[in-house]
Amino acid sequence: MREFSIQRLRHSLSVLPFVLLLLLSTAADATDCEITSPAAEALRKMLSAPQGLRFEGTVLSERAGSRQFIVVSWPDAAGQGTMRRMNAAANPPLEKWPAPFTSAGRICDVLNVYSPSLGKGRIVAGRATQQLSLKPKDPLRLVYLVDLDTQTGMALAMVTAGSDGQVLERYEYADITFSEVGEGGATMLEAEPYSRGRIVVPGYFLVTEDPGKGIFVVSDGLATASVFVEPLPAGAPAGEGAVIEGATLTYTRGVASPKGRLLISVLGEVPVVTARLLADVVRPPRGGE
Repeated sequence: MREFSIQRLRHSLSVLPFVLLLLLSTAADATDCEITSPAAEALRKMLSAPQGLRFEGTVLSERAGSRQFIVVSWPDAAGQGTMRRMNAAANPPLEKWPAPFTSAGRICDVLNVYSPSLGKGRIVAGRATQQLSLKPKDPLRLVYLVDLDTQTGMALAMVTAGSDGQVLERYEYADITFSEVGEGGATMLEAEPYSRGRIVVPGYFLVTEDPGKGIFVVSDGLATASVFVEPLPAGAPAGEGAVIEGATLTYTRGVASPKGRLLISVLGEVPVVTARLLADVVRPPRGGE
């Protein structure tokens, strides 16, 4: 649901000579882990939702001082979700959101870097919930407080906070209606496979990559960030900058060396320290610094 546009991200072929250290680590499969606590079981159930469910409802989203109501539905005939942003002008366009990643190993990645705990829930959209707290084990992640529907395990509300406890972003269903996927003759495609690639910084690994276009997507199993690499425009100075909107960070860094100039952009729900580490693993060819 994130929208991002940087005019200069054209990813020209001149990026190709650069060596991306994102490619250094070897690929690895998710390590098997035991689900031994009620909190971990609640997490497992959340990650598997909304598979097997059909739902529609209205979501209140609050970020960066703005509020927006979004009407959502899952799934359509193509196995995707649909949404309309009701704060827009009359007749808001229908937007799509894809099936979630699915893998039995995804929970192991999340448990490696977050500590889950369960607390007393509240009533959300007229439904009973239990609150799942996901606190990071290091400063490279944000904090998530999730209100889970006790019946389906689906997240009905979520708060994203910084390490200092400051609320960065929240969403909550104002109303939601569930039914079985098979009702009404609905067709749902299988969820997209969860591909765990090379580890790039602690706890984050590649999900997809297109080195030719300078595009990389990383995840820790829960949070996601995109890395864009392109030539630094002529006359643009080297240096870094960051803009935070809600829980979403946009970080840019200009890098100049005798071998060439790069503009590295990181977009995602990550702290600034994580964005810097992701930018650090992008380098000109050896001997070009």
